[in-house]
Amino acid sequence: MARIIRPVWAIRCTQSGCKALFEVAKLNPGKQQEVVCPNCGEHYIYPPVGNEDQTPKQD
Repeated sequence: MARIIRPVWAIRCTQSGCKALFEVAKLNPGKQQEVVCPNCGEHYIYPPVGNEDQTPKQD
């Protein structure tokens, strides 16, 4: 059986030809990370700057 090592979120690549779904680590509020789509190599800053109203709520 698999064991969860750290909490994660799933995000979708926004490139029109890709749209891959991949996991990123759930961060503490106020922190960001650079993530790379494993399918196409597109770089993202997660969570996006200035979009606090669209980020998932922390439980």
